[in-house]
Amino acid sequence: MIALLPGESRALFPRLMDEMYRLRLAAARAAIQPYGAFHRLAVVDYFDSLDPLYVLALDEMDCVAGALRLLPTAGVTMLNAAFAGDLPDGLRVESPLIWEASRLTLHAVGDARATEAAIDRTIGQLGVALNAIAETAALTHMIGVFDRSTHRLLSHRGCAGETLASMRIDGADMFAVLYEVGAAMNAPFKSLAGDATAPPINLADLERLRQRGCRRS
Repeated sequence: MIALLPGESRALFPRLMDEMYRLRLAAARAAIQPYGAFHRLAVVDYFDSLDPLYVLALDEMDCVAGALRLLPTAGVTMLNAAFAGDLPDGLRVESPLIWEASRLTLHAVGDARATEAAIDRTIGQLGVALNAIAETAALTHMIGVFDRSTHRLLSHRGCAGETLASMRIDGADMFAVLYEVGAAMNAPFKSLAGDATAPPINLADLERLRQRGCRRS
């Protein structure tokens, strides 16, 4: 199941946020350099304070299996702020038709018990949801900002997008990639997800219904 969690509503779902941050911490630990320092994107960063839209892939137990966040490029983004000095030719992306997806993390990464099928399913669900969100918002493109391990996972599955730039930030290799919203973007993710796709559920809407004593039909 894909759940959408607006940043301004995250206090209502502390368990899900904690699980997402734990995934980030695990990913940061896996990327530690020999000198043992975390890069500045380890767990929570400035961009989380901008109330992004979090996209969560939940497993059968409603635990977070994967997550990413979305920010409009018309505002402050990782690409334009954190990496501005590292982009080639003064590259800057600012458009109401383009959003940025970042901090993609997966429960399966680094877990020897995880199967390739579980990794594929989670990546596929998130990718299909990302394209659906973009189409609903009438976007033309998505920019992905991913670390090396995530970029490698996506590349091996044929869904890494078009690489715009690569950069090294505090010992972490990062990649900025471009997706054109539509069937071409959706196809490789849908192939990975198989039958495990469904329309995203907005958790903030569900909470408002619960508070009013309503039930989901």
